[in-house]
Amino acid sequence: MANGSFWKSGRVPGEVELAYGRVGEGANPILALHGITAQHRAYNAVARRLAHPDGMVALDLRGRGDSEKPPPGNYGLDAHVGDVVRALDHLGVERGILCGHSMGAFVALRVALLHPDRVSALALLDGGWPRPEEEPDEADAAAIQEGLERAFRRLDMVFETPEDYLNFWFPNQNLTYDDLPPDLADYYRYDLQGVEGGYQPKASIDAAREDSDSVSSGAPTLEEMKNITHPVSLVRAAEGFFPGTAPLISDETRDAMLGALNIRSETVVPGTTHYTMMFEPSATTTAGFLDSRAGS
Repeated sequence: MANGSFWKSGRVPGEVELAYGRVGEGANPILALHGITAQHRAYNAVARRLAHPDGMVALDLRGRGDSEKPPPGNYGLDAHVGDVVRALDHLGVERGILCGHSMGAFVALRVALLHPDRVSALALLDGGWPRPEEEPDEADAAAIQEGLERAFRRLDMVFETPEDYLNFWFPNQNLTYDDLPPDLADYYRYDLQGVEGGYQPKASIDAAREDSDSVSSGAPTLEEMKNITHPVSLVRAAEGFFPGTAPLISDETRDAMLGALNIRSETVVPGTTHYTMMFEPSATTTAGFLDSRAGS
């Protein structure tokens, strides 16, 4: 049995069909949105530890996972916003709790801006920082670009074996999937599709690059954030993309967000990077904040 088999698979119909995984059967599940090159199994560990009685629905955003992958020109924040509203309609959720990690947080904020009546609360997991009104600091911009380029680089690569894919992420460690925690192993397995010559990540490079540009230009400014009145939980990683790097949301940026958004709870998950905050031992903390948001 696959480690991720606790997800019940479903699809959102439409011009671009979306795949999703569901945990629980309640009427108002948390709708979870992943990062720019990820897919719904990024929420494996969090979903396992979630106490919210209505459970969670985690989408594969268009161009990722098992969702359809339209040609270039069909991505960007507004395309994802339409997909989220479509997913809420399909699930019969009138006003949903939106949880977004990384790029997913920017999508969640955009939904709240454009369709405030469809959102009851937001949980931002190391994403959703404001678009600077002036040119961003060069060092900060370079650090973000470095992290993204590493993630993007694999999307054009073909790996001879699934283990070669692990070696990309964990170089020179010669890991097998049995060496990883089950939820993390399942994430990497689901991330791959068979192609001629081996295996390739499911995420579309066109989708990732188009969405990266859209987030840079379309993320809300601090002034725009003031129009979002929904209660917000903000969960930050202690470090950036890699160990030893500065967090993506600094204390200064956090303070600015506190002044613009209705942030009801905020925490830094100790000892985590942007990626590891989604898996154990940190997923319990992340899930606890989602349960707190769902119960508010």
